[in-house]
Amino acid sequence: MIIKLKGQVRGGKNSVMTTRTGRRYPNPLFSKWVMEMLASIKIQHGTITPINDFSYYWEFHYTPEDNRRRDVPAVLDGVFHLFEKAGIVTDDRYITDIRFITFPANKDTAGMIIYIDKAEINP
Repeated sequence: MIIKLKGQVRGGKNSVMTTRTGRRYPNPLFSKWVMEMLASIKIQHGTITPINDFSYYWEFHYTPEDNRRRDVPAVLDGVFHLFEKAGIVTDDRYITDIRFITFPANKDTAGMIIYIDKAEINP
């Protein structure tokens, strides 16, 4: 399966904000990004049978839109939560066999292409 996310991928680690009174709420930019990506995934794949085991290989090809420093674990965290919400995985703990490649920044082609394939397990 191939999933394409267009535009700047949002990190998920700081996606929850807190008011002075301690009330927590989602970051509006992250929430908007999630909704846009959910719609994009639905257009690309329709109904997906969720992955619920560790037998998959995940390759992430990431192109940022600018040269600002990015926190790769935060970017992956955002994508993992997106995959749970989209029903691609039942739990993001199943995303274990990962390869993450960052390409040079390009505003025109910013985004991420994710390749998901059954892993070949060698004894």
